Amino acid sequence: MPNYARHVSTKCTSQRCAVRGKSQVQNEAGGYVFPVSCWTQLRRFLILGHEGGSYYATEEKRTLETVDCIDRGLVEDARRVVDTIVDVSKGGRAPKNDPAIFALAYVAGIAKEAWMRNYALSKLPEVCRIGTHLFDFCTAVQAFRGWGRGLREAVAKWYTGRSPMSLAMQVTKYQ
Repeated sequence: MPNYARHVSTKCTSQRCAVRGKSQVQNEAGGYVFPVSCWTQLRRFLILGHEGGSYYATEEKRTLETVDCIDRGLVEDARRVVDTIVDVSKGGRAPKNDPAIFALAYVAGIAKEAWMRNYALSKLPEVCRIGTHLFDFCTAVQAFRGWGRGLREAVAKWYTGRSPMSLAMQVTKYQ
């Protein structure tokens, strides 16, 4: 009798085949993986970033996927997107703050409703804690919008919300 079971075994499945009865998607390498939610994808970006891309996908492709994920998150729950950015940044869960700065700048720059942009800008001091972060944010946000009143006020509050000693240190250390 032929061993037909070896072709449909549930105990051993090649990565090149989807597991029967499970919802899996094909990845860039051609293997099958379990899909992740947009919230998991956002957290992964904020913690790991994707500088330089990977063997299977370029940095540009990963960035566009992340931006699509942020767009879906803004439609679903805009406050949660900004709160996730702040949580990862303030919690020190990422080796670099650059992904959080980019994500906050993206939300502050492209959010359709004014309250979303204002909420993102209100969190600026929590994500951009040093002068270098602020300058990186300003560079990133200019790719999405101009210097309107809201952005000018948020940057001004970043400076005026500091003690004189802290401000002096920021201005001298981060020229």
